[in-house]
Amino acid sequence: MKIALPSHRGTLVAVAGATTAAKTEVVDALAKHLGPAVLTIGTRSCPDPEAGVESLIKVDGRAAEDAITIARMAESAAVKASPLVITTRPVLDELARYRAARRIRHEYVQHHVMRRVEDTVAWEAADYDFVVWSRSPFPTPSERAFESALDGVLKDLCVPYHSVYPPLINETVERLIASIPRQQA
Repeated sequence: MKIALPSHRGTLVAVAGATTAAKTEVVDALAKHLGPAVLTIGTRSCPDPEAGVESLIKVDGRAAEDAITIARMAESAAVKASPLVITTRPVLDELARYRAARRIRHEYVQHHVMRRVEDTVAWEAADYDFVVWSRSPFPTPSERAFESALDGVLKDLCVPYHSVYPPLINETVERLIASIPRQQA
């Protein structure tokens, strides 16, 4: 199901990556430089599902579909409320999480749930104006599995992105901000 974002909306920035801590660092740096008009959504207080291989392996197609629907509903509401929205739980992450789980379980059969999840994400990813891939400098095995899957997602969907390794330096933030598309006033 496509959750259509309004045609007259703010800029939607997705921060993708394996860990909430790394993504939060990127979001905090961007929000600090962009000012109080920025609305951030999707930051979790609980550990990410990819915090361990045991947790990651349990992710299935229906869970991915539910997570995608919830993420898009939140994004759709947010872009109506703010001219610039930064989401730390984009559908790109959900698809990467699902692909990584399938790889760990050695599932290569393209069953109907997987195709539906992939089609949904391909449709939804077009709504992101800008993607920041927050990479892990010293990834654990589960983060490596996730980041390998995320790399495949970004390539398959042809989503433009900037890659950063936290901790961020000011020059990196300045370049990221300069490249974020803005709506003309």
